[in-house]
This record gives sequence, structure tokens and C-alpha cells, in this order.
Amino acid sequence: MPSATLLVAAERAWTKSANEERVQEMNIQQAIQRYRIRQGAGFSLMVLGALFYLVSSLIFLHQQAEMLAGTKIFGHLGGLMQNLLADIYQSTSPYIGFVWNNAPTLSQENPLSYGNLLFLGLLGVMIVGKQLLLSARHLKGRVQVQLERLEEAQWRSSMQSGVATQVNANQIGQINFYQQSMPPFPSSDWWQRPWGIVGLSIIGGYIVAVLAKLTGMV
Repeated sequence: MPSATLLVAAERAWTKSANEERVQEMNIQQAIQRYRIRQGAGFSLMVLGALFYLVSSLIFLHQQAEMLAGTKIFGHLGGLMQNLLADIYQSTSPYIGFVWNNAPTLSQENPLSYGNLLFLGLLGVMIVGKQLLLSARHLKGRVQVQLERLEEAQWRSSMQSGVATQVNANQIGQINFYQQSMPPFPSSDWWQRPWGIVGLSIIGGYIVAVLAKLTGMV
């Protein structure tokens, strides 16, 4: 137990040191590229996950409406729900037909069906997408703060050097502006934060469950 604890502590210390070194070596241009990539990936995951999640829910409601339509008491309500969902399908299928054709189908009889597992996995995808967006917004704010600091430092330097050298200072600043290093920030990345861990855990659980079904373990 003591040796295992020391190994875990050493691994955490090495990971923290590596993260800090990685942050120190990142310049402003790299930080901008990073938060733009995270914005695009996070937005894509959020939109696609939400679309599949919503369409899967609508398909499940349509199944329930079919069951209600076969009853005497709620038959009329079931018919109204079916018509409403049919109108939604006809209006949206020309644009998101791929989602309608590939959305997971929920099953009440088999809780571990592929549709149910994928439906749960979509929740993890949306959580990860949200964490990517939050991380991108946080990094973008840090970049803006650093740019403002550099602009202020450049302005002070030009004022101290005189009006004659102000143009040259501005030109040099424009050339090397985005090559300046970002200050180190002692904060964990998105996958190390609680919701990031939750999202990745859900996706990992989905993958494990699907592999278990494919291998016949469940």
C-alpha cells in the first residue's frame, strides 16, 4: 500500500508538472487555435448530441402514442399525438433525415438494448461538448486578458521611447504580438474537471457495455 500510494502521488506530480510545462510553452497564437478547435468540436458535439437525443425521444413518444391509440379511453389523445409527431417528421426530415434514420430506438422491455445504451451515451457526448465550450470560453478570456496586457505594455513602451519611435514599436509589436507566451495557469483541463470526468465516464461505460454485448458477456 505505501509503495502504491507513492507511485500514484508521483504520477500525479508528473502530470501536474507536464501540464504546467505545456501551458508555459503555449504562445498566444497556439492558444487562439486551441480555443477555436474546442469551440468547433464542442458546438458540433452539443448540436449533434441534442438532435439525436431529441429525435430519439420523439420516436419513443410516437411508439407510446401508437399504444394509446389502441385503447378506448386514450385513443383520441394517442391519435392526436401521432398526427403531431408525423407533422414534425415531415417538416424536419428533409433537413435532418440522417438523424431520423439513425437515432437510437428506446426499449422498455430490454434496458440494455443498443438503443438504450446509445441514448445514455448521447448524454455523455453532450456533457463533453458543453465542457469543451466552457473550456474554450475560459481560454479565450485568458487570451483577451493577455492581449490587453501586451497592448498596455506596448503603449507604455512607445510613450517612454517618444513619438518618433512609436510607429516602429507598433510595427514590431504587430509582427511578434501573437508569438508572445501565455502565462502559466494552475488549473486542470476540461477532462480533469468533475463534469468532464462524468461525461467521459458515461461514454466509456457505453463503450464497455456495447463490447460486453458483442462478446456475449451480458
